[in-house]
Amino acid sequence: MKQIFLIFSALFLTTAVTIAQDRGTITINQSEQLDSLVYRNTASQPQSQQGVTTQGFRVQIYSSNRNQSAKTGAFKIEKEFTKSFPDTHAYITYTAPFWKVRVGDFSTYYEALVFSNKVKDTFPERATEVFVVKEDNIKPIYFNAAHTEPQDL
Repeated sequence: MKQIFLIFSALFLTTAVTIAQDRGTITINQSEQLDSLVYRNTASQPQSQQGVTTQGFRVQIYSSNRNQSAKTGAFKIEKEFTKSFPDTHAYITYTAPFWKVRVGDFSTYYEALVFSNKVKDTFPERATEVFVVKEDNIKPIYFNAAHTEPQDL
């Protein structure tokens, strides 16, 4: 009988503690040296590695495997694209034997599809080569070493 009473008491207390928990403020106290160390290590990484890799989509606008002309063509297409769409990143990759130009960092297929239609309208001569591909994207990490205010959850 005593064991049953102890079990019910423990269950009641656990439930009461769980219900009593509420949202609050968490304050993290840490050395400023730790902030500067983390910031320094993040800042020293190449720009391409400063972020979180997520699954996403890009629009492929060029692919060729014609030796030297493929490389020259890729850089030419990338230059033309960045003139027309300066706010959208272009990525040139070489995966033997193909040179490819892919553009954008889209989270959904639909976003990439809408953008591919804009590219087709801008470059109608390349319309047959433009299509959406699934590719990992790197989302940037924004780190502010001076931020010491507590944040509400």
